[in-house]
Amino acid sequence: MINFRVILVAIDFSDLSPTVMAYASSLATACEARLIVLHVVHDLSYFTGIYHTNTPLPELQQQLEAEAHERLDALCQSQLSSALSYEALVVTGRPMVEIQQIIRQYAVDCLVLGAHSTDKPEHQLFGSTAERLLQYTICPIFMVPPRQSSEFISRG
Repeated sequence: MINFRVILVAIDFSDLSPTVMAYASSLATACEARLIVLHVVHDLSYFTGIYHTNTPLPELQQQLEAEAHERLDALCQSQLSSALSYEALVVTGRPMVEIQQIIRQYAVDCLVLGAHSTDKPEHQLFGSTAERLLQYTICPIFMVPPRQSSEFISRG
């Protein structure tokens, strides 16, 4: 039997995030695994020269990171059992790159993430992070489709 010791859940704060977290929590509990809860804040330095605001980008970046920490902590407190061993991380960068880095750093055995609908124009041009992770990630991926509802949470 395959034993997952470390499970990574990537959270983007979309409407699907509580359901993704519920699946990750359930899987980690069933496997008696440690859960790493990750949110990646986009690095605004990539937008220097094309993004104009009254707030300097480094200050805006710090605000986004602080808000992400608060939101992730609140999500963990509301969705995870105190008996579950977990660590909440907020990192800055490109989601694909940062998720891969955390997988290597923590020797992750399984990645849990949500898939989103494909009707956005940017998805048609660039593809999604989930699609790229499916192509390049070395560990198994548990993907929660966008059509999931709160049904799982009410059953769990």
